[in-house]
Amino acid sequence: MSRIRCGRIVAWCTLLVGVLLPGCAAQAETRALLVGVWQFQSGIIPDLKGPENDLGAMEALVRGEGAKDVTVLRNDQVSRTTVETALHALGLRAKPGDWIVFYYSGHGAQAEAAVKGTADGDLDQFLPLAQFDPDKQDTERFIVDKDFYAWLSRYIPRSVQVLMIADACHSGTLNRSIDRRAFHFTPRLAFRGDSTEIELIARPAPRFPSVLEGGEAAAAPARDRADLPNLVYMAAAQDDQLALEASLPVQGAPSRGLLTYSFEQGLTTRGADGKTLAADLDGDGKVTVGEIASYVDSQVRALTSERQQPRTSFTAGADRIALFAELPPLPPPVTAPKLPGVFAADKAGTALLQGSAVPWRIAASAADADFLWDTAKRTVLHRSGDMVAEGVATSAALRGVIEKWNAVETLRPLLSEAKARLTVGPEQPGARYRKGATVALSLEPTAHTGVAPLFATVFDLASDGTVQLLYPVEAVDGEGKLDGSAPKPVLQNRVVAPFGADHVVAVVSEARPDALRTMLNTVNGQRAAASLVEPIRALLAAGPGRTGLSIAEIYTGE
Repeated sequence: MSRIRCGRIVAWCTLLVGVLLPGCAAQAETRALLVGVWQFQSGIIPDLKGPENDLGAMEALVRGEGAKDVTVLRNDQVSRTTVETALHALGLRAKPGDWIVFYYSGHGAQAEAAVKGTADGDLDQFLPLAQFDPDKQDTERFIVDKDFYAWLSRYIPRSVQVLMIADACHSGTLNRSIDRRAFHFTPRLAFRGDSTEIELIARPAPRFPSVLEGGEAAAAPARDRADLPNLVYMAAAQDDQLALEASLPVQGAPSRGLLTYSFEQGLTTRGADGKTLAADLDGDGKVTVGEIASYVDSQVRALTSERQQPRTSFTAGADRIALFAELPPLPPPVTAPKLPGVFAADKAGTALLQGSAVPWRIAASAADADFLWDTAKRTVLHRSGDMVAEGVATSAALRGVIEKWNAVETLRPLLSEAKARLTVGPEQPGARYRKGATVALSLEPTAHTGVAPLFATVFDLASDGTVQLLYPVEAVDGEGKLDGSAPKPVLQNRVVAPFGADHVVAVVSEARPDALRTMLNTVNGQRAAASLVEPIRALLAAGPGRTGLSIAEIYTGE
C-alpha cells in the first residue's frame, strides 16, 4: 500500500531538442493530440471546471499555428487505449521537421513505484481518468508516467519534435496561509487528505510495434531511461506545489488552468511594441523554446502570487530553437480589460463603492469578487485568499489599492525576465513575512544577460498604491548599473505596519531610462501607480530584447 500524493506527471522529461532537419521547414506541420478530463464520475475525485475551457483554447491555438491534424479526447473518450492509439497514429503520419503537441489538462496523482531506485525516484506519477476506482482498478482508467515514456520513445520518430504540456497537479502544500472567504483557486489534486492509500495494478506493455528504424524503441532498462532527444516538456508546477485553476483574467471569466492560460496568452496577445507576440521577448518575429519557458514561468508566478512555478528545463543551445512549424498572424489589439469586481461585507461599504469613474465594478457576491472589502476590519482580501491591504476605511483609500492592482495586471502580460529577475528572501517564494521579520530583495541577472551593463530602476508599489523609489538612490547608487555578474541588493528592511501586499517593480534597460526616472521622482510618495504604466510600456516597446520587466510580491502580516 502506498500513500497517494499529487505527482509529477512525467518527471523523466528533460528539455533536449534537436535541430530541425535541413530542407524540412517549408513542409513542416504542427499536429496535436489534446486530452482533457474534468468529469470523473467518482465519489473521491472532485470534478474540475477548467479543462473544458483549456481544451477549447488549446485547440484554437494549435489550429492558429496552422495545425490541421488535430485529435481531441474528452472525459469518457480518454483511456489508456485511446491515448496510446492516437499517439501511435500521429507518429505514423508525422514527417521530419513536424511538431507534435501532446497536451493534457486534468488531475494528477502519485503512488509508490513498482521499481525502486530509478532516476525519477521511488514514486510513479499517474493520471487518474474518468471512473478511476482505487478499489476496483481497471488499467484503462489510469496512465503512468513510464507509459508516456514508452509510447513517445516507441511511436514518435526522432526527426519529429514533441511538445508535451501537462497542466495537472504535482505535489506539496501551499506555503502561505489563505483566507477561505476570498480564495477562488482550485487545486488540480486528485486525492485529498492523508488517509487515502492505493497500490496500482500491473499495466499492459505497449501494444503497437515501433515506428523507429531498426526497432530502437525497445524499452530502456527501468533504472536507466535516456532522455528523449526530441522532447520538450512543460509541467504546471514544481514537485512541492499544487497546480491551480481559476477564473481568468478576472473573477467571472471562464475557469482556466494557469499554465495553459499563460501559454496561450504568450502566443495570442501582443507585446509592449504592439508588433510582436507577448512571448517574443526579443522582438525578432519568432518565439523560441527559451522565450516561451521564461514567459510562462514569470506569468504563472505572477498569477498565483508565487504559489506555483512551472517546471521547464533544457540543454545548452535548445533555448534558441523556434517553437512550432509556423507562428500565427499577429492578433488584433486587445480591448480595455474588464474591471475587477469588489464586494463589500456590509451595507455601509456597499454605499461607499458607488460612484462614477471608479476603477472597479461592484460584484454581486463574495464568490463573484476579485476583492472582498471587510469594512468593519478595514481590510481588503484578494481572491488568492491573501489580505492585501489594511486600514482601508474610505473609498479614496480603496481607490489607491485597486488602482495599484490594475496597474500591476496591465503590466503583467509584458513581464520579461530574460535580463534580470527580482527575488525576495530569505523565506521561500510566496511566504508571508511577519511583523519584525527581515525582508531582503535583490535584482538577479539571468543566464541570458549579456556582458554589457544594464541600467536598473526599481520602485515599490505599497499596499495602498503609494510609489516609493528604491533604486537607484543617486547619492549612493550613481546611475544604477547592473553589471550582469552578481545580484544587486535593492531592499533590506524589517516588516512594520501597515501590512498587506507590496509589488516591487524592476525595469532594466541598455539605455538610461531618463523619462521613467523623471516620472518616478515626480510621483515618489504619492498614490500614483496608474501614471507609471504607459512610461514603462513605452520603454519596453522602444527596446525589445534590450529591456526587461520583473515584478515581485511581498506579503506581510501580523
